[in-house]
Amino acid sequence: MFGWLTTVALSFRCSYFGSECQSAVQANLRGDSALASSPQATLSPSFSESEVGPTWGCGLVGNLHGINADGTATAAMQALIDGIKNSSTLKKASYWNWNFVPQKGEGGVPEYLTKDFIFMPNAWGPEPVDAKKLVVAGKASFTDAMGGTSPATMASILLGMNEPDIIGSCMGNMFGSCTAPCDDEAVRSNDCPTAWIGGSSPAEANSRGQCNCWQHSEATGCGFWGVDGCKGAQPLPGLWDKTEEAEQCVDSVMDKWKQTAAAAYQKGYKYLSTPMMATNISWARSFIERACSCNAAGSCACQDASCGCP
Repeated sequence: MFGWLTTVALSFRCSYFGSECQSAVQANLRGDSALASSPQATLSPSFSESEVGPTWGCGLVGNLHGINADGTATAAMQALIDGIKNSSTLKKASYWNWNFVPQKGEGGVPEYLTKDFIFMPNAWGPEPVDAKKLVVAGKASFTDAMGGTSPATMASILLGMNEPDIIGSCMGNMFGSCTAPCDDEAVRSNDCPTAWIGGSSPAEANSRGQCNCWQHSEATGCGFWGVDGCKGAQPLPGLWDKTEEAEQCVDSVMDKWKQTAAAAYQKGYKYLSTPMMATNISWARSFIERACSCNAAGSCACQDASCGCP
């Protein structure tokens, strides 16, 4: 079997991508190898793929057991891949990891993929992406972050920032205790405990819930951090509060997003996703309205990736 993380991740993404994907999960749990005969994804006859983009279908995130460094897969894993490929008009399974290329993931496990995958890169935070880190969209057999070559194909979609709508927490041994990075006062007074993402013994943040989350750990989402050009220690969750301070931050965040969109478009990316929400879908709606230059009547001056519309 493929481990609980893979199954949970697949189930999570299937909640968005339909019954064919759910069938693949259930068949995997049963050990059913006849997944390739599952129903195939199709577009509505009213629209063409050039008009609405591909049906991305089902995909995976997290540790995948059964894929080797040379891009081959065990029979069981290949059966799963063959099944979920049918949920996409691209006839490939998708994979993403909060980075621009496959890397060593949780527990140092390599993120090996096969030629049957498309990899979806992610602009994790609000700062403009470094165009040098973006692989050309559509490129097959690209360099990964492990010193090797992934046989997957780079997707033509760039995923937006991760969970800007909540503060979240620092991960590891201070998860739940640390809900903010240390400010200057905490650092000066040596009141900035260090969080460890692999720490086995639980530890506590300081009395204000702050910790050093940048050296040996990482946050659950970008809403945890400050943003250049914005006031406040954690401005993203309240970005659409319509205060003067928030509006100044909106201008800064959208300027950065436009730079990211331009870099992606120059590398051949045809599609941009909204930021990936934790709970607040209205946050994404406000982002779309601003990124796409929509008016009160719902008419949007920008309608594709070339001008930054997700």
